[in-house]
Amino acid sequence: MEPRKERVVITVMGANKPGILAGIATSIAEAGASVEDVSQKILQDYFALMMIVDITSANCSFEDFQNRVTTVAERLSSKAFIQHEDVFKFQHRL
Repeated sequence: MEPRKERVVITVMGANKPGILAGIATSIAEAGASVEDVSQKILQDYFALMMIVDITSANCSFEDFQNRVTTVAERLSSKAFIQHEDVFKFQHRL
């Protein structure tokens, strides 16, 4: 039986500008995590991104991972929300 994956849901929103997806993806890769699914949408002048990320093999704690991603998002004038998948599912009754 495969070990259970530890996954998080990342949502990023902000004014549309080049480099947001690249910056978030780079911070995820540097943490040793893996993007499993990604969806992005440009809504007029706004950028919206949602990702499912496997942090099972991350080289940092969940809290450090949250800080890394939110710091990058803030540098890019965006706001990031990172939740464990279980918390996200519970909140949305999935």
